[in-house]
Amino acid sequence: MSITLQTRKRLSPGESRAVAVAAARQLLRDEGVAAVTLKSVAGKIGRTHANLLHHFGSVAGLHRALAEDIAHTVSASITEAIGKRRRGEASERDVVDAMFDAFHAERVGELIGWIALTRQREALQPVVDTIAAIVEDFRASGDTRPMDRVTLGLVLMAIGDSLAGSEVAAASGLGREAVREDAVGLIKGIVGQA
Repeated sequence: MSITLQTRKRLSPGESRAVAVAAARQLLRDEGVAAVTLKSVAGKIGRTHANLLHHFGSVAGLHRALAEDIAHTVSASITEAIGKRRRGEASERDVVDAMFDAFHAERVGELIGWIALTRQREALQPVVDTIAAIVEDFRASGDTRPMDRVTLGLVLMAIGDSLAGSEVAAASGLGREAVREDAVGLIKGIVGQA
């Protein structure tokens, strides 16, 4: 799918940002986080580097907007899986699969690693806010189990898996599914059997 604009049509600031974030997301998926630069995104959407500077302020601003966009997608996927689990329509493994699949598809580990290594910690705020919202949702629903610990463990496992899961699993002599099985074990170990 191409994000390239066909004409130099004038877009609203919100539309310009959305098109740029969509292009950044596609670059992240296709080429990795190092490809997500103001210049590459501008070229992909037929705008100038200066135009993106106007909308994002810096590449860190673009990365933050990208992290926010991805955090919304990942959060929606996880929240849906948690809702199904609460209604008895899904298992712990379904929740783990939803989380790990979303992190893998969106290359969350790579984005978080890049943001951390380039010391753009403020760009992690949308991810932090999403995690806090998931934990707060458990509390608001009256769940007294230590879901904060479960969430912490699952998020860290999913980040690592999305970053280098296949390589680490192969080096360990295990299949890629082993970490997901361990994630289910983490849930059951902290909160007990359902």
